[in-house]
Amino acid sequence: MSDIILRTLDLTKRYKNRLAVDHLNIEVRRGDIFGFLGPNGAGKSTTIRMMLHLIFPTAGDVELFGMSLKKNRHNALEKVGAIIEKPAFYSHLSARRNMEILGGLQRPVSRNTIMKQLERVGLSDRADDKVKTFSHGMNQRLGLALALINDPELVILDEPTTGLDPQGMKEVRDLIQ
Repeated sequence: MSDIILRTLDLTKRYKNRLAVDHLNIEVRRGDIFGFLGPNGAGKSTTIRMMLHLIFPTAGDVELFGMSLKKNRHNALEKVGAIIEKPAFYSHLSARRNMEILGGLQRPVSRNTIMKQLERVGLSDRADDKVKTFSHGMNQRLGLALALINDPELVILDEPTTGLDPQGMKEVRDLIQ
């Protein structure tokens, strides 16, 4: 079994006359921490969206765990947790209830698992508070907890420290490591 868990093969995305991603070839191995660096508009989020099959490439392909997203999307994405830009939640529900609903879309999630993830991101004391009372940084933390809820083999995070204070940024970096 290959230790490459994410591969792009000449991944390309064009929006009318604008080329957003141009024949990108990358390989990410199990255990790697891989980051995209570049200015706004460089195609980072577009690439991540294609990796998660949220948008479709103009050309090329993405392989997750050796499976083509074009041919085996469901099985490949089952092992992935992700946050894309600003996570969205049901604001009138508590953090715990959001985790139950959204985390349970793939399979039921136990209360213990939910609390473990909320503890992991520093939100266990706010589990029963409505999300509408959360700061932007707290929403980011809740998104991270949700990305980790099903113990994924691959975690894809798009700007996971946006809106976090310096201590929160450090905690997220530590958690990633």
